[in-house]
Order: sequence, then structure tokens, then C-alpha cells
Amino acid sequence: MALRRALGMLCALLLCCGTSACSSNDPLRIESPALPTTPAAQSSAPSVNDEGAWERPFSPAQVRQVLLATDLDAVSTQENSEADIREYLTECDKCLVAMPAYETAGEKFQIYSVSTAGDAYSFASFAIRDAKGTPEVALAVGGSDVYLSAGKEGSLVAQEAVYRPDDPMCCPSGWSVRMFRYQDGQFIQGDSFASPVDPAQDQGTEQ
Repeated sequence: MALRRALGMLCALLLCCGTSACSSNDPLRIESPALPTTPAAQSSAPSVNDEGAWERPFSPAQVRQVLLATDLDAVSTQENSEADIREYLTECDKCLVAMPAYETAGEKFQIYSVSTAGDAYSFASFAIRDAKGTPEVALAVGGSDVYLSAGKEGSLVAQEAVYRPDDPMCCPSGWSVRMFRYQDGQFIQGDSFASPVDPAQDQGTEQ
């Protein structure tokens, strides 16, 4: 009996020591199994900082004055005459929109588009250079939902929506693409081709 009682007391003592050694003043933390992490979804909408950078060094108001003093007949179309473009520039402050800038050979060009305020349908797009502190039009393109954007290998791309008679405004049948190269202080048109998908979205997928 004495031996059994001694063994029982020894087991109780060991159990007490074990629990006291593992205890601490910190609360008990329960960790769940690690879950695979996935990149957070990023919005494609530009931030306020992006838009502010696109509007430097020349603001929309400064570029508007230059465009109104420019011959806009080269960017007019059957759908949007020169008078229509001038009316948008004069009457609609939100219709002149800054886009991501284009840089080549150490020179920066601001990109501005003239578009409708409601659905952002662009019908003229301009590359603006800094000519000794004054905004100057370096390239102007017009068309149906046309935009200028940086392309591959240093090119500047003019992409224009191609609509068939039954196409809704949201969904053109394809895109007409013109490539421009900056050479000796001017933009020279190079290759042109048709694309069944939006070239800007296609480039975003490849990156």
C-alpha cells in the first residue's frame, strides 16, 4: 500500500511540474493551417496621383488653348467635324482627358484625348511636347474611339475602333492600328494592321 501510494504521489508531482513548465502569462494562441496566398485584385482605374502626373507639365486648360489655336481639320471625320471638336473643347471642360504619357529618347510627350463626357468615346488624340516651356502638338490623330498609347519597342500606337453597322457602341468588331516612330524630331507613320482584339488589353495580358 505504501509503495502504491508513493507511486501515485510521484505521478501527481510529475504531472504538476509538466503543466507548470509549459504554462506562461501569454494567452493561448491557436494557429490555423497556412492558406495559399493569392495576389489582391487591382483596379485598372487610374489613381489621383496618376492623373496628376499625366497633367504635368501642361494642364488641360493649357493644352486646350493650344488645340483651339490649331488647325483641327486633319483630325476631323464624317462623324465629328472640326467644328464639333472645337465645340467639345470650348463647351465641355471634362471632354479633354489626360492619358498615360509616352517617353522616347529622353523626351516626354503628354497624351490628351478629346472624348464625350458620358461614355468616354474618344474621337481625337494628341501627343503634346514641351517646346521650351510651351505646349506644342507633335502628333494628332482622329477617328472612331481613337487613342494614342505607348506600344512595343518604343513605338507610339494609334488604335481606332472598327464598327460594323450592327455593332453596339460597347463592342466593335475589331481595331485598326497605326504604328508611329519618333525620328529626327517628328513622328513618322510605319506599319498599320487590323486586330480582332483591343491592342491595349492584349499588351496588358502579355505583361
